[in-house]
Amino acid sequence: GLFLFAHLGFATGLSVAIRAGITAYVLAAILALVWVGLMQLKPGPRTFPIFLLLTLAALCLAGWQLLQPRLAVSFIGDASGTVGITAGTPGQVVDAIRYGTYPDAAEGEVKLRTVVTAEEAIAQLHAGKLSGAVVPTDLAPPALIRWQTAVLPDAKANLATTALVLGIALALLAACGFLYRRHPLSIAAEFLIDTLRGIPMLVIILYIGLPLAGVLKSSTGGFLDPPNLLRGIVAMAIAYSAYMAEIFRAGIQAVPPGQVEAARSLGLSRWQTARHVILPQAFRIVIPPMGNEFIAILKDTSLLSILSIRDLTQRMREFQSATFLTFAPYNTVAIVYVFLTLIAASLVARVENRFRTHRH
Repeated sequence: GLFLFAHLGFATGLSVAIRAGITAYVLAAILALVWVGLMQLKPGPRTFPIFLLLTLAALCLAGWQLLQPRLAVSFIGDASGTVGITAGTPGQVVDAIRYGTYPDAAEGEVKLRTVVTAEEAIAQLHAGKLSGAVVPTDLAPPALIRWQTAVLPDAKANLATTALVLGIALALLAACGFLYRRHPLSIAAEFLIDTLRGIPMLVIILYIGLPLAGVLKSSTGGFLDPPNLLRGIVAMAIAYSAYMAEIFRAGIQAVPPGQVEAARSLGLSRWQTARHVILPQAFRIVIPPMGNEFIAILKDTSLLSILSIRDLTQRMREFQSATFLTFAPYNTVAIVYVFLTLIAASLVARVENRFRTHRH
C-alpha cells in the first residue's frame, strides 16, 4: 500500500487542488468574457476625447505629486556598524545607505535596523548601540550630519509613478486607436491577451503571488494582504483567461453573420442579439476546448505549491521529506491526478453530448 498510497494528508491537499482549480476556472471564464467584450467595442464620437481627458488627468496628477514638498532627511554618524533607519524613511534613501551610493560612502553593504522615532535613534547612537542613523534633518544634530538629502515620500512617489505610467499607456492606446480606427480598450484587451499567452504559467504565478502582492500590501498599508491561495487562484485565472478569450472569440466568429443580421433586422438590440442568438450557439461550439482548459487548469494547480500552498503536490513533498520514500508520494499524486482528469473528461463529454442532443 505504501507504494501507491502515502498519507491521509493527501485528502486535504486534494480538496485544496479541486477548490483552487474550480474557482480559478470560473474566474478565468468570467474574465475571458470581459476580454472578448472589450475586443468587440467600436469607437464612438466621444471615445477619443474621453481618452484624451483621462490622459491629461493622469499626467496632471503625476506632475502635481512630483511638485509636492520633499522630505528632508540626514544621515548622522557613520556606517561602520549598524545604522538605524527611522520609520517612514523613503525607500530610495534606505537603499542609498544600505548599498553605499551616497557621496563618500564606504564600500560594502551596511547592516540596518528599524527604529520607531528619531529621538530613539539619536539616543541609541549616543549610547553606542548604533554607529549611525537616518533621521529628519530638522531633528539631526548639525555636528553629526554626514549626508543629507530631500526626496519625495514613498506614497507620493509611487502615486506619481503610477499616474505617469497610466497616462503614457492611455496616450499610446488613444494614438493606436485613432490610427487603426479601433477602440483603445479593444487594443488594450488584445495586447494583454497576447502578452499573457507569451508568459509561462509559473512566471505569472510567481509574479502575482510574490512581488505584485507585496506591492499591493505595502501601498495599502497592509489593508490588502490576500492569502497565498487567493494569490495563486487569481494568477491562474488571469493566465487562463487569455486562452479562454481566444476560444470564446473563435466560437463567436463561428456563428454565421446572416443570423446576426436577421436578429438585428427584427429589432433586437446588440445585447439581445448576443444573449439570444450569438452566445447560445457559440456556447455549443466552445464546450470541447473549454473542457480541455478545465482539465489543464486542474493539473496546473500543482504549480501553486511554489507559493507554499499545501495542495496535493506540496503534501507529497512534505511526506517525502518526512519518510524519505522514493516512489510512494509520486505514485500517489500521479494516480490522483489521473483520476481527476478522467472524471473531468467524463463530465465534459456528458455536457457535450447533452447539448449536441438538444441541438438536433
